[in-house]
Amino acid sequence: MAILSRERALESLLDLSGPAVARTRPELIGTALRFASRLVDAAGAAALIQRGRQLHRFLLQRDMLHPEETERGVEGHEGLSAFLRRGQPLMIAEAETDERIGPTDRFPGLAGPALIVPLRLKEGEAGHLGAYRQRGAPEFIAEDMRVMTLLGAWTAMALENLRLAESVERLAVTDDLTQVYNFRFLKAALRREIKRASRFKQDLSIIMIDVDNLKGYNDRHGHLRGSFLLREIARVLAAQVRSWDLVAKYGGDEFTIILPQTGESGAFAAAERLRAAVADQTFPLAAKGEITISLGVASFPSTEDSASGLLEVADRALYVAKQRGRNRVEPVGRVAA
Repeated sequence: MAILSRERALESLLDLSGPAVARTRPELIGTALRFASRLVDAAGAAALIQRGRQLHRFLLQRDMLHPEETERGVEGHEGLSAFLRRGQPLMIAEAETDERIGPTDRFPGLAGPALIVPLRLKEGEAGHLGAYRQRGAPEFIAEDMRVMTLLGAWTAMALENLRLAESVERLAVTDDLTQVYNFRFLKAALRREIKRASRFKQDLSIIMIDVDNLKGYNDRHGHLRGSFLLREIARVLAAQVRSWDLVAKYGGDEFTIILPQTGESGAFAAAERLRAAVADQTFPLAAKGEITISLGVASFPSTEDSASGLLEVADRALYVAKQRGRNRVEPVGRVAA
C-alpha cells in the first residue's frame, strides 16, 4: 500500500477516535485489527489486553468479519506483555521459533513474520497489538513498524475515550450513594418497558421498597452509618433479582425494581424473596432481623397502563404494608383505591 494511502487511512482512524463515537470494546478492537491487516499487508492480526487478572485475546484473519475473543487467567502466562510495557515494538522474522513469543502471543496457523507494538493503556490495563504473516512471506519493514505504532496509539486512545464515555454515562444514570440506577433513569426505563410489554402483549410488574425504621438507625448511629446501610441493602436487593431486572433508587430510603415479563403472582414471589433476604441479613451495628423492608407490588396492564400510574399504585400498596406492621409484602390486589 502506498504511503499516502496509509496516511489517509490513519487520519480516518484518528477522526474515529473522538469521544462522540459510540462503540463497544470488541468493535473498537475489531476495527483496529482490520486496519492492521490492511495497512501492513498481514494475513492476520491480534490484540492481547490484560484487565486485572484476566487476559482477553482477539484474533482476526483476513476473511473474518468479526474477531474471535478468548479469555483466560494470567497465571502461567509468559509472553510479551512485560517486554512491551517498556514501549519497545518488535519485528520478528519467524513467530514460531522466536523465544520472546509465548503460546498466548502466537497466531494459530501463521508462523512467519510478526510485528508487535505495545498498547499504552490506563487503569491497570496492559496490552499489545500484532500483525502476522504466513511462513515464507516477506518480513515487515521499518515503514510497517511506523504505521503499526501509530495504529497502536490510536487503539489505546480510542479505548481510553470509550472508558471515559462509559464512566460519564454510568455517573449520569447511577445513584452516587447506593450505586444502583437513579430515579431519572428509572422513569425512562419504566416507560420503555411499558411500551415493550404493550407491543408484545407481555406482563410487567414493579416492586416499591421502603427500609423500615431507618430514622431510628440514623438517630442511634449517625447518618453516615445509615448511608452505608442503604448501600448494603441495595447490594442485597441486586443479588436477589434476575440479570434483566432493574434496581433503582426511588427516594431517600426507597427503592424500585422493574420486573419485565412478570405477572402479579411472580412479582409477589420475588418481593417475598427480597423481604426474606433482607430480614435474614446481618447488617453492621444491627442484630439479624432488626433491619427489614416493606414492599408494595403493582403490575401492568392489570392495575395501570402508564409509568406514573404504576408507580403511584405500587407506592399506595407500600404505604398499606407499612401501616399493617412493616416487614411485609402488600400486593395491589388487596389495596383499596
